[in-house]
Amino acid sequence: MKKLFSRNSIFLSIWILFHVGIVVAFLATLKSYGRLKVDADFSTMIPASTESEAAKIADEAMSANSGSSVFILSGDEDFQKAKAAAVEVYEKLKSADEAPSRLKRKFKNISLYTDSSSFTDVEEFIKKNRFNILDEETQKKIDSDAEGFAKNALEKFYGFSIAATDPENDPFALDDANTNDFLSSLSSATVALRPKDGVLARKFEGKWYVMIRAELTKEGAKMADKSNAVQDIYDACLPLEKDGTRFAFFGTPFHSYKSSMSASKEITLISIASMIAVVAILLAVFKSLVPLLSSVAAIALSVASAFLATHAFFGGVHAIALVFGTTLIGSCIDYSLHFFINWKASKELKTGGAIRRHLMKGLLLSLVSTEVCYLILMFAPFNLLKQISVFSFFGILSSFLTTIGIFPLYRIPKESDRRIFMPNFSLEKIPGGKKTRKAVIFLIFACSIFAILTGNGKIQIKNDVTNLYKMEGRLKEDTETAYKVLSYNPTSYLVISGDSAEEVLRLEEETAKRIPDPFISTSLFLPSLSMQKNSIAAMKKLLPLAKSQLGILMFGKDGDFSEEEEAEIQAAVSRFEENLLLSEKNPLTVESPEIPQSLKSILKMTWLGQVGGEADKKFYSLMIPSTISGEENYRSLENENIHYMSKAKDVSRGLDDLTRMIFVMFAIAFVIISAIMKLFHSWKDTLKIISVPVVSIVAILATFTIAGLHIEFFCMTGIVLVFGLGLDYIIYSRQNKGNALETFAITLSFITTAISFGAIALSSFVPVHVLGLSIFSGLAAAFVCTML
Repeated sequence: MKKLFSRNSIFLSIWILFHVGIVVAFLATLKSYGRLKVDADFSTMIPASTESEAAKIADEAMSANSGSSVFILSGDEDFQKAKAAAVEVYEKLKSADEAPSRLKRKFKNISLYTDSSSFTDVEEFIKKNRFNILDEETQKKIDSDAEGFAKNALEKFYGFSIAATDPENDPFALDDANTNDFLSSLSSATVALRPKDGVLARKFEGKWYVMIRAELTKEGAKMADKSNAVQDIYDACLPLEKDGTRFAFFGTPFHSYKSSMSASKEITLISIASMIAVVAILLAVFKSLVPLLSSVAAIALSVASAFLATHAFFGGVHAIALVFGTTLIGSCIDYSLHFFINWKASKELKTGGAIRRHLMKGLLLSLVSTEVCYLILMFAPFNLLKQISVFSFFGILSSFLTTIGIFPLYRIPKESDRRIFMPNFSLEKIPGGKKTRKAVIFLIFACSIFAILTGNGKIQIKNDVTNLYKMEGRLKEDTETAYKVLSYNPTSYLVISGDSAEEVLRLEEETAKRIPDPFISTSLFLPSLSMQKNSIAAMKKLLPLAKSQLGILMFGKDGDFSEEEEAEIQAAVSRFEENLLLSEKNPLTVESPEIPQSLKSILKMTWLGQVGGEADKKFYSLMIPSTISGEENYRSLENENIHYMSKAKDVSRGLDDLTRMIFVMFAIAFVIISAIMKLFHSWKDTLKIISVPVVSIVAILATFTIAGLHIEFFCMTGIVLVFGLGLDYIIYSRQNKGNALETFAITLSFITTAISFGAIALSSFVPVHVLGLSIFSGLAAAFVCTML
């Protein structure tokens, strides 16, 4: 008894140290992370789309920008009604966000009205820097025929020009050429709506649309939270939808909000449904509250330990990791079921310690086989997969320690109470015995292979990130409408990098010559120093013509000036020359203070500046086409300083690579676990054990083929986990041959696990559905093969 108590004390101490250690680690890291965080942002559940440092930096910048920007389009056949609705929404959001009672602001900015001074600021910027910003085409015209360029300028002054209004300071109509270039570039950088009655509007398919644009704060973009700014937008807009007025909502935050709220609801429903089903089963089997409450407490402790450990490792937990964590309800209860079935009905085992000894080898092998799979997945270069691995690893370990450290301390029921309801069924009674069972297994395997071979080529690794989230209902309609009305949705871009700002800008200018589509870039508005130098050089070729040009513009003649006229002309020529020299001495840079605010907002999108560590800091910028006429044109531009980013396709390719990597990890797990099994079993038994998960994996492939699904990242993740979980059944079976109680325990284990994974297979969220389908079909096959 003393020896038994001592052993119980050891296992209890291990249990206490493990859980206390997790709590301490969580509290220690929580202080540095600042707060408890559950991340449900859709964008963070997919891996980085590239290994390039430049592309990663650009990807983060673009994601941050797109992840916080929203557009609200107020639509009506009557422009005034559309505008009135937009004004009311704007005022509601503005006043609510700036209310003294609001602790944290949800909007960085909200804009509706056009600022007439913004274009004036651009005009002043163009005039002040007219000598520095000539484009290459204008420079070539001057270089090849300065006199012809001057003559053409005179025609502009006496004809129609949008900017030739300052002949004394701009005798060669440079502002006209520069303004045209700037307006063209600005139109590529903005939506298709144009100023009307003080707002941005567009008539499309018989309706007027007035635009409100907003940028959310971190608090406003908080996912899976009803306090999200998106909910404020809905509350402000939807009551105004009447008499033909209708709003269209556009932007990543709307989709993130919908998907995260849906995922949050599904987490709750799946957890509740799984728990209710498990409770019902335990009550029906044990007819006692002790196994029920103990199992539920063990599950709750496992999930809590997994959550705290994951948060300590990563500073937060993704909602998908939590969804997957609900499957621990089925996995963790396996240990409890094996213990309490023996506790309740195995009369030859007189103490909790005896039950532990009886189960220890099977439990330990089961733990090792499962944890090896989770452990290997921790090395995947993808944060979400690492979170799932850590969450599951610690959750399973917690459940195992509870089973061997706490449950053996329970008092064994009285002899008369040690019985359990168990269906009287034996596979030995099946006609044909072993031959029949082998035939059924062969049939399962053969049918699966047949389905795979006739599956129209579906059995291939292929990821498509656009399938991970399906737009539905109103949000889909709004997105389609907004695409058409805004005519602007850049999804691909070029990342330009260099050792200096000048190198980046020059590379942009060279690359621009090979881009077939409209685009925006920093160099369109702020030319490189080299380009500005050429611009000044071209202007110097016009300098000798300035006197003649000014004479014609100021006095309508070229010569025969009076002394007074001559003095005025000479003064104008001197001013022209002084301004030219001043421009030469003070070229434009990205830090120039005179850059107007409207251009700064565009440069915020295109200029990333200097980024990186002290030893490898580089400069980065983006060139963003408004449309893509042919991806091959952009791929051909790539080199060590130019990277083409097409987010969806790059991420899909990254997932393909990651899926192949998981396949390699699976092969490693297979070898490791096979070696472990051989340490405890003969070759014959080892082959039988590892054949079961192999059959289950073939069944998964067949299921996906029949369902018309490709083998993708989440399916492959499920395959690796099935390998570990599916081994549990055959391990328990081989350890307890002919033991009816253990066979019943395996059956209950499968039922509870199938409930958990079957529930998530019903999820509308594609990644969760795929993962659940993969694991459920694999475990079902593993259970059937084990029983047969």
